[in-house]
Amino acid sequence: MVRAACTDTAGAHTVDADGRVLETFRADDDGGDGFIADIEILRGDLSQVLYDDTRDGVEYLFGDRIAELAQDADGVDVVFAGGDRRRFDLVVGADGLHSELRAMVFGPHERFLRHLGHVLAFYSVPNEFGLDRWLLEYQDQASGRSALLRPIQDATRAMAMFYLASADFDVDHRDVAAQKRLLRERMAGLGWLAPDILAHLDDTPDFYLDQVAQVVMDRWSSGRVGLLGDAAFSSSPMSGQGTGLALVGAYLLAGELAAAEWDPDTGFTRYEARMRSFVEANQEIGRLNARSRDVPGPDAEPRPDFAGEWFTELVGRAINGIELPDYAGAPDSAAPAGSPITSSAKP
Repeated sequence: MVRAACTDTAGAHTVDADGRVLETFRADDDGGDGFIADIEILRGDLSQVLYDDTRDGVEYLFGDRIAELAQDADGVDVVFAGGDRRRFDLVVGADGLHSELRAMVFGPHERFLRHLGHVLAFYSVPNEFGLDRWLLEYQDQASGRSALLRPIQDATRAMAMFYLASADFDVDHRDVAAQKRLLRERMAGLGWLAPDILAHLDDTPDFYLDQVAQVVMDRWSSGRVGLLGDAAFSSSPMSGQGTGLALVGAYLLAGELAAAEWDPDTGFTRYEARMRSFVEANQEIGRLNARSRDVPGPDAEPRPDFAGEWFTELVGRAINGIELPDYAGAPDSAAPAGSPITSSAKP
């Protein structure tokens, strides 16, 4: 199902301001683990695949969120924003970089967010650029800005992306109007196809902009509440592994909880022990890639040299440096009847 929903991207070209190709990366480079992976899928399409595969055995509640929770030795009482009150054995927050559940249980965002000096925006646009299975990227090294167009399954549209360097970031992640103003201001004067892409900013149905940031925490659980994905260990888009970390983490979390017969202390502890070094390797790659895009200057750190064996070893740990046990012998993979796990999902 995933392969059927992928973008079928053949590769990527970096181009200059006149559209001339400077460098080419193919999807089959490095065994399919290069700049363009052999499977490229949009987050919304992957979410749909996962939902379709699980909806018959999982209770989904859309259009709601956790407003309050209180836990004791035997469970967690949850109040939803819509007014419903329920009790669960465990609560797992997978609600993204700005996790409200994390703030409720672990503390304010400022304690855990690490801004990496960049801002990322993306949104869909009409494919008036002749895009055909090849991603195009233009980088303005002097300003730390770049514009990118990538193909999607619907050939009549394309996904546009912008990167910009920003030492700080103070725009609310929910204030879309302010985000669009910021993007227009900071992308003014950028060459290539940037003006044509920005012309669609007001009619796009799916605009997103946020800081490039990581989440760094000493623990990903507290009692009967745990965190998963970006809420726990965002590696930032600069790592290219955010979705991979979330899926691997979900597999290990479910497996370790089942193997521990749903004892939260044991299950969460084993999940964190298995994931920690894998997360740290991917976060290091994210930080290095962010540094490689920093604007040159007298006070800037030297850009990383990716040619050494140390980087090859780091990439190996980031891609393959984790064991995925076979949990087939674990107790029933469903939580005890009447006490399901709830996931506070990012809207």
